[in-house]
Amino acid sequence: MKNCFIYCRVSTEEQADKGHSLDTQERLCRDFAKHGEYAVKEIFRDEGKSATNLERPALKELLSRCTESQIDAVIVQETDRLARNTKDHLTIKAVLKKAGIKLISVAQPMLDDSPEGMMIDTILASVNQFQSDINGRKAKRGLEEKFNMGWWPGWAPVGYINVTVEGNGDVSKSLRIIKKDPDKWHLVREGFDLYLTGNYSADEVTDILNEKGLRSKYGRKIAHSVMVNTLKNPFYAGVISWNGKKCVGKHEPMITLKEHERVLHIMESHNVHACRRRKHNFLLRGFAFCNICGYRYTAEIHQVKKKSYYHCAAMRTHSNLGQNIETLELERAVEKQFRKIQFTEDFAQLIVDKLRTIYLGKRESTTSQKQALYNQKKAIEMRRDKAEEKLFDGLISDEDFSRIRAKFSAELAQIQSRIEELDAQQDIDIDVVQEILRLSRNIYKAYLKAPQELKRQYLALFWDKFLIQDKKIVKAIPTDLVLALQQEQKVIISIDWFPSPALTITIEDRKYMKAIRKKLQEILDYNLLLNAA
Repeated sequence: MKNCFIYCRVSTEEQADKGHSLDTQERLCRDFAKHGEYAVKEIFRDEGKSATNLERPALKELLSRCTESQIDAVIVQETDRLARNTKDHLTIKAVLKKAGIKLISVAQPMLDDSPEGMMIDTILASVNQFQSDINGRKAKRGLEEKFNMGWWPGWAPVGYINVTVEGNGDVSKSLRIIKKDPDKWHLVREGFDLYLTGNYSADEVTDILNEKGLRSKYGRKIAHSVMVNTLKNPFYAGVISWNGKKCVGKHEPMITLKEHERVLHIMESHNVHACRRRKHNFLLRGFAFCNICGYRYTAEIHQVKKKSYYHCAAMRTHSNLGQNIETLELERAVEKQFRKIQFTEDFAQLIVDKLRTIYLGKRESTTSQKQALYNQKKAIEMRRDKAEEKLFDGLISDEDFSRIRAKFSAELAQIQSRIEELDAQQDIDIDVVQEILRLSRNIYKAYLKAPQELKRQYLALFWDKFLIQDKKIVKAIPTDLVLALQQEQKVIISIDWFPSPALTITIEDRKYMKAIRKKLQEILDYNLLLNAA
């Protein structure tokens, strides 16, 4: 009997999603372990934790135990339970591989240790991160909408609190707004009064307010940086600033705009200004290296020429004369490197087959969840209809009917919202499928059409680094994954400095294809067995 650990995770946003609940994940993983003849030694559960970083208590404990225990496998429902960041996903796999432990995904059984499985696994990890980035973008849009309404979209600053106001009507959404903190408002206002005299520094104001009972949300003394940011924050004068935009907020201001300007003037005289630095997201950061000294390339904007350039960061070791290259020029040169990579028809078809298996499984799960929600909706509607009949017959009072009606309306609105979420997720899933299919059929065109975030994922998937000299790519180094395929005689690599065929990922061993088909049949039989049970 082989031994295994099970890992389950649910984020704060997924708490109410029965399809991703910790209990559901554990049950599916236990069933898989039972049929696979694995003995479950321990369950690791992270509740309310995001998968965008590795700072999760249960995950850290799992990885620590894996290096100490005699474990053969770690079982998860899906790989995105472990990580929604490509780098973190590959890091976790490397730790498990070093310990001789197999990673098993119940819902993605085709992600095995074969070259094709590794390729699909890495692609899905990249797409998981892309999906996470897209969800983050949607969340930002929601925050922007709240900002446009005149409400601060984040946590309330000290002296204020976040308050949830219920929506008007049966199905209106609740809104989190900012109101005065009855316990801290007068203390923060006193701090402004002290600072406006010009006789107190930010540290002195902090000490005085600390003695009077002003504390952080963790019960500690307010930090110096927090007090400085509080004093210069226009929010306290009724102005909210978010994502480069400003507007008059609907919250109650603590000071006037004239007082805010006075605070900034005093702060400038105290020489505690903090300058803001612009950050630019250059596509090739971390991928471009100097062929002369080996240092990374950095990029910056030339304000006079109004152009941006990549150049070696180690300017002291050699001259950069003639080495600066415009960002657009280097990025187009990198695009041409993707022309040399193309999957063969056999390999592309294998990707399509595996992707179809994964997607159809998720679609079936979504359909099942939606049907359950429709059943719940129908049952509530029947109960509501009976209540209406009782109202006509005089069996319930008008007050009781109003209360019952409000309850049913809230439940129906919640169910409808969940159905819409599932539909939206299915739209995202098919977008992901379309992107992977595009990649499998023409890598170069997929890279050209990909947005900035996904382009970086494709760069990380195929290329380790590009060595630059005299404004040209003198060497393009593939990733370890591509090199591993080459070692197994599944890939031919074309490089600029040697004449050879284009980079072609191919499957030459027909017995290998036969084994894949056999494995697909085994998975099909296993799914039929589960459905029968």
